[in-house]
Amino acid sequence: MYKLKQIPEDFIVKEINNVKIKDTGSFAYVLIKKKERNTLDVVKELAKQLGCKEKDIGFAGTKDKKAVTEQVMSLLKIRKERISDLKIENVSINFLGYGNDPLSLGDLSGNKFEIVVRNLENRKIDNTFFVENYFDEQRFSEHNVEIGRLIIKKQFSEAVKLIDNFNIRNYLKENSTDAVGALKRLPKKMLKMYIHAYQSYLWNETLASYLRINVKVMKEITYSQGKFVFVKDDFIKNNFIKNNVALKVPLIGFNDEIINGEFRQIILELMKKEQINFSDFVIKQIPEFSLEGESRNAFTEINDLKISEFENDDLNSDKKKVKVSFTLGKGSYATMIIRRLFS
Repeated sequence: MYKLKQIPEDFIVKEINNVKIKDTGSFAYVLIKKKERNTLDVVKELAKQLGCKEKDIGFAGTKDKKAVTEQVMSLLKIRKERISDLKIENVSINFLGYGNDPLSLGDLSGNKFEIVVRNLENRKIDNTFFVENYFDEQRFSEHNVEIGRLIIKKQFSEAVKLIDNFNIRNYLKENSTDAVGALKRLPKKMLKMYIHAYQSYLWNETLASYLRINVKVMKEITYSQGKFVFVKDDFIKNNFIKNNVALKVPLIGFNDEIINGEFRQIILELMKKEQINFSDFVIKQIPEFSLEGESRNAFTEINDLKISEFENDDLNSDKKKVKVSFTLGKGSYATMIIRRLFS
C-alpha cells in the first residue's frame, strides 16, 4: 500500500490566488507559508497577536496540516509595520501589499501540488487527465458526517454529544437543555463544516451510484464513508466531457428543482435510506446554515501532470518512491488523483 505524508515535505501545496495587490486599501495581504500547522489554528494565533477578531482575517481555502503550504490571507485594518512583529512557530508571514477586498472561501483559481508517494513497487503508472471529483477524507474526519446528519435531522442534543468543544461543555453546564444555544457557541466556520460534511457525503454517494448504474466500473476503493467508484479515463473524456460541457451532480439542499431526471431517482432512494427530506435542509433554529443546494462537476481536469521516475525510498527499505506534480481547480482534492493512480 502506498504511503502519503510520511514527512510534511512530501505534500507541498501552493495556492493560485487572484488577489489584486495595491499600494493602499483597507486590507493588508500576507503570504502565509506553513508546515504542520492547520489554517484555522494560524488564523486564531494571528487574531491573538494582532488583537483583532478571527472574522477579520480572510482566506480562500483551508490547507492540510501535515504538509508544506502557501496561501494568501487578508487582514482588516492592519498596517505593514505590525506584520513584521508577528511570530508563529513553523509559519513565515510575508507582507504583499494592500487592497479593498477581503478574501473569503473560494477566492482562488486552484492549487499547485508536489506530492511524494512512497512505499511503492516498481511498476508502470498509467497517465490520466481527469479524475472523479469526490470529496476525500479531509472533508469528513471522525464524526463530521454524523454530526452534520444529526443537525439536518434536528437532533441537536445528540449532535452536541459528539462535539468535543470547551465552549459547548461550558455552556451546557448552565443550560443543559439548550442544545441549539450550545451549537451557536461554535465558530460559524466549524458549524458550517459539519453540515457541509454531510452534504458532501451525500454527493459522493450520488456520484458513485450513478457510475455503477451507467458505466463499466474500473475499480472501487473503500474509504471511511463508503466506496469511491472510478471509471476509465477515455470513457470520461468521450462521454461526460463534451464541447467543454461537463456532467454536473447535484449537492442536495432544500431546493429540489435543481435535481434533474437522471439523478432524481438515485437521490430520492438515497434520501429514503437516510430518512431525510428536502425540507430538512431548512434549519429554522439556525437559519444562516440552511442549505439551498447547488451543482458540482462530476469530474475535474488534471493539468500539468508530471510523474517522475521511480527512485529508492529513503524512508521505506526495499521500496520505491515517485514525485507527482499537477494543478487542480478549486474545491478538488489532490488525494483523489493519488488514489486513482496508485490504489
